[in-house]
Amino acid sequence: MALSTVLLLAAEGAETVTKEASNPILPTSNELFWGGLTFCLLWALMKFVFLPPVVRIMKERNDKVRDDLAAAEEAKARADADLAGYEQNLVTARAEGSRLIDDARAQADAVRKETLGAAEAEVATQRQTAAAEIAAAKTAALAELRGGVASIAVGAAETIVSKPLDQAAQMQVIEAYVNSAGSKN
Repeated sequence: MALSTVLLLAAEGAETVTKEASNPILPTSNELFWGGLTFCLLWALMKFVFLPPVVRIMKERNDKVRDDLAAAEEAKARADADLAGYEQNLVTARAEGSRLIDDARAQADAVRKETLGAAEAEVATQRQTAAAEIAAAKTAALAELRGGVASIAVGAAETIVSKPLDQAAQMQVIEAYVNSAGSKN
């Protein structure tokens, strides 16, 4: 029995080996049918149900991107135009500012010259007035001094001579001397 069991087992093993020898990767016709049917159903489902919303969303997204790009270009063009206008206004404002500064300087120079001229004229007038006042004061002081010096001189001469002198005659002599001494200097 042992031999017959072994032979029987060997025969069964050979039969299993021949059954297992078929390629397990290759599908059977039943699997091919169901696989093809499932593929067709999934393809139809994808093409007619799932893909249209994806395509629509992609189209909307592309349209939105295109619109955004157009809006950005338009905004950039407006910004460039605004920048050019701003720069033009800046140049105009700088020129106007420069002109105003030049005008203000010219007016300030004119006012300064006018004020300086008026001040110089006033100073010249004050100098003339002061010179006239000084001359008048000098003349008055000299006249007063002459009178005072003459009286002192006549008094000193009377004391020296020990007799009274004619006041009017002596004053004339002193006046003549002072006038001749003053004309020499």
